Amino acid sequence: MQKLLDEVVRVAREAGQMARAAREIRTLQVMMKSSPQDLVTEVDREIEAHVVERLSRILPEAGFLAEEGTVREGSDANLVWVIDPIDGTTNYIHHGRFFCTSIALVRDGVPVLGVIYDPIHEEMFTAMRGAGARLNGFPLSVHRERRLHEALLATNMLWTQSFGTHEVREVLGTLLRRSRGIRSLGAAALEIAYVASGRFDAYLSMRLSPWDFAAGVLLVEEAGGVATDFYGGSLDVLRKPSAGFLVAAPRVGEDIAVLFAEAMRR
Repeated sequence: MQKLLDEVVRVAREAGQMARAAREIRTLQVMMKSSPQDLVTEVDREIEAHVVERLSRILPEAGFLAEEGTVREGSDANLVWVIDPIDGTTNYIHHGRFFCTSIALVRDGVPVLGVIYDPIHEEMFTAMRGAGARLNGFPLSVHRERRLHEALLATNMLWTQSFGTHEVREVLGTLLRRSRGIRSLGAAALEIAYVASGRFDAYLSMRLSPWDFAAGVLLVEEAGGVATDFYGGSLDVLRKPSAGFLVAAPRVGEDIAVLFAEAMRR
């Protein structure tokens, strides 16, 4: 598995370098998908094609689930690469600093290998199931004993329609009052990786797809954190969460799940 991880790290680095170079030397062609906040560039698609081609040679029996449309079943139906070529595309388009490439290998519905690469800050987040999570080779750990009142949180829910639901609105208000603050970087995979590194203590969202979180879930779990829905239930990393998405340090995650349960009962 280490040899496979090393190869995926090389692919992720190639993808990140392609993204960074393309933005510096050419005018991006920007297209809208579902909304003005859901954008894609030709670079996203070029990088996805490159990553798929490289991974197909590395592990030819695996299938693919990727953001820009590559969905393919492999000869081994239990192995799937889950890919986001550029997470944080809007940041990327506006020459922001927070975007990344995310690659996960999922076996039997469980992520077993994850890589998230931030080419601007040259940070490579890696994880293997049972072998821990690392940042540029150094071990990662969440803040295991930290509680909500000590926590810095992240979310993308401040600008989604889901903010209007009763429970989410109530809990977000409580989190703003009880935590040390809430941030939004606009790149879900990177924000999840920041939970694994201890920079954030939780990340929560209503609107994510598997390519946004498959690699990050493994990073957080291997760093000692938890990955659940808003109420502490399990996640399916190959499907969009139907009851919210939460990754957190263990005790912060417990505190947030309690708030959602209480809001649901009211």
